[in-house]
Amino acid sequence: MRFFAQYRAKTRQAIGFNDWPMIGIGVLVLGFIIPLAFFKNVHFEGFDSYWPQWLLSSAHTFSHWMVVRWIIIKKRLRYPAQSQTLKRLLYSATLIPVPYFALHYLLAIATQPIRAKVGLEDHGTLDAHFASVLNIALVWAIYECIYMYNNWKTSLNETERLKREFVQSQYDSLKSQVNPHFLFNSLNTLVYIIPEDPERGVKYVEQMAKVYRYILDIQEHRLIHLSEELDFLEAYLFLHQERFGHNLKVNIDIPKVYHNKMIVPLSLQLLCENAIKHNIISKEKPLQVEVMIRDEKLVVRNKLQARRNPEPGAGMGLLNIKNRYAFLSEKPVEVLNTDTEFVVILPLIEEMQVVADPTGFVHR
Repeated sequence: MRFFAQYRAKTRQAIGFNDWPMIGIGVLVLGFIIPLAFFKNVHFEGFDSYWPQWLLSSAHTFSHWMVVRWIIIKKRLRYPAQSQTLKRLLYSATLIPVPYFALHYLLAIATQPIRAKVGLEDHGTLDAHFASVLNIALVWAIYECIYMYNNWKTSLNETERLKREFVQSQYDSLKSQVNPHFLFNSLNTLVYIIPEDPERGVKYVEQMAKVYRYILDIQEHRLIHLSEELDFLEAYLFLHQERFGHNLKVNIDIPKVYHNKMIVPLSLQLLCENAIKHNIISKEKPLQVEVMIRDEKLVVRNKLQARRNPEPGAGMGLLNIKNRYAFLSEKPVEVLNTDTEFVVILPLIEEMQVVADPTGFVHR
């Protein structure tokens, strides 16, 4: 029972819907139409004279349908991705002929006595094969059209979900920068800087303005040049380093050859913000953060010295980055969490891959 339950689940996954009602209706309809369209010796003189041909045609149609359905299930489970569609179709096309001819001739042999008795045409004629090929092509086309429609509908729903998530993430990022805690810490730092070094205070205000201006500017962009994100990150970290001093050490080592690559906006800021929010930063335990390129990917690594009571929302920024990257790239965001360090690896997206799309977003 468990085996059959698992098989039904896999079948439903591959087909995408309960196709048995369609099979029942389709077999009867095609079984009725095919003899009229292709067999020359069909004389429709009432149901009593026609039903044997309809019955035999339906048997062949059902066998062909099952062959196509079985191969579709096998290949969809093996090659489920949209990018594997051509491979799936080619492999399916090469597999169909063998079981088709085997079933075709077995049925022909099994039904020959009935055909001879009622005077029906031999099922091995060229017209019969042509009718069978069209039957298979029609069944295959129906399944593929339904499958592609379901994929399109799923993709559209996923696009809408990610679109909402993206807008929410941008809003949340903006909120996180203007929340009372951030403003309090920033203004408190500014109060101490101005009497000691007014010029430094002016620079601090300029960097604050740069942070907010960047966040407002990228609200409608799903991707940004790495160079622009690094400029923003420098301003963002300046504000924190004025507060933490030498207790926060950030090493950024990104060769200029990678500056034209694209990344998700605010991804570096969110990762650095998480490191600052959820780790101890003190003279005894300075926090070390590194931003670098390794194996053509962007790596953000921080020394792990977690607080006993981490702030609420831990991990939400990282989840948001993962979701946005999943929408924009086939390469996943990688996370390595050890006893001593926390590492996030972001894929870099080529500028040539960035195009406008119909979802309402503008790719930068």
